[in-house]
Amino acid sequence: MQADLRSWKRGKRVRLEEEIRDLERQLATKQLEYLEMEGQIEEAIPNHVLIGSTGPVHLSALFDHRTELIIFHVMAECEFCDVWLSSMQSIANRLRGQVALAIVSPEPLDRLRERASAHQWSLPYYSSASSNFSEAMGFAHDDGEAAGLLVCQLQEENIYVAAKAPLGPAPFCSMWILGDLLRGKG
Repeated sequence: MQADLRSWKRGKRVRLEEEIRDLERQLATKQLEYLEMEGQIEEAIPNHVLIGSTGPVHLSALFDHRTELIIFHVMAECEFCDVWLSSMQSIANRLRGQVALAIVSPEPLDRLRERASAHQWSLPYYSSASSNFSEAMGFAHDDGEAAGLLVCQLQEENIYVAAKAPLGPAPFCSMWILGDLLRGKG
């Protein structure tokens, strides 16, 4: 009787794991389809004012005489964002000189400065706390905040979003999945 129950549970677990993998594949496909449609904003976006270590700065200044800017948008007080961003440092270092790079968060600058120092971020960071940049780019909304990548292009004096990818459990960031696996284990 016990052996039959264990065998039934193992079989059920295997079936559930297969169903989950199938749903994850479907979700990843749908997310990529969504990103293809969502990514580009055809009209110019405002030249938002962010707060940097030297004070207010226009979004256009972040391009640093380049035509492309990659923004790593992180949520306020998010440990997973910190780990994700720290893991992106080597990629960012490879991109230096080719494109402009920046970190943006809706977190106030003083707390963002503490995070940057604690995690030894080498990229310039800016707070969007005094503007609606995070909301306008879809990274802050009524349901909370989101992390993600934003690729902007500067054409003459206009700024366009070339690509946008919100990050979450899939397909880009396994840190949320790892966190869920570890929850309650320590």
